[in-house]
Amino acid sequence: MGNKLGRRRQVVDEKYTKPQGLYQHRDVDHKKLRKLILDSKLAPCYPGDEECTSDLEECPICFLYYPSLNRSRCCMKGICTECFLQMKPPHSTRPTQCPFCKTSSYAVEYRGMRSKEEKGMEQVEEQRVIEAKIRKRRQELQEEEERMQRRQEMGSSSRVMAQADVECQGVSVQPFLFPVEGDGIMSPQDSCTVPTIMQSSRPRHNGYMTHTLWMTVFCQFLIR
Repeated sequence: MGNKLGRRRQVVDEKYTKPQGLYQHRDVDHKKLRKLILDSKLAPCYPGDEECTSDLEECPICFLYYPSLNRSRCCMKGICTECFLQMKPPHSTRPTQCPFCKTSSYAVEYRGMRSKEEKGMEQVEEQRVIEAKIRKRRQELQEEEERMQRRQEMGSSSRVMAQADVECQGVSVQPFLFPVEGDGIMSPQDSCTVPTIMQSSRPRHNGYMTHTLWMTVFCQFLIR
């Protein structure tokens, strides 16, 4: 019977099998953490470096640089062990979401230090993401510029229409003369005072009646 092969234990300095003080881990099982690190299931707790070098990779949570990182199983994003312990407390029973892609039941694996090929592929992917963000930003700026231009055009059209209304109100209308029975031609001023004319016609009618009455009385006087 052959021997069952397991995951090879990595040689790690004992001081890197426990947190380095990046966070205050109060409920961490240090024995379990040590075993996971020695069994190559979690990355060693290396102290983070603030300076970037070619052989280090950045943790996107704490923005420090490490010789190696854990890999998220859902999206393969890197994360240091201390940040992972913050994201997923050991004694928590609630499912944890991935801080990057929001997948539930967050888990990581450790694959050791990245090879040159992996680093190159990651740089290409990062470049694609940056270019996509730049294209999106340019499109947003272009759409905003088009919206501003449409607003300006609508404002100009409104001002032109308002000015045209004012000009129409200021245009003088040529008088239109039309005949009126008994008075020849009525001017626009007379047309605007039709009620006055109609009222003035009443005295004429009353005068006619008075004149007729006097003629009747005079005729009766002659007959007598």
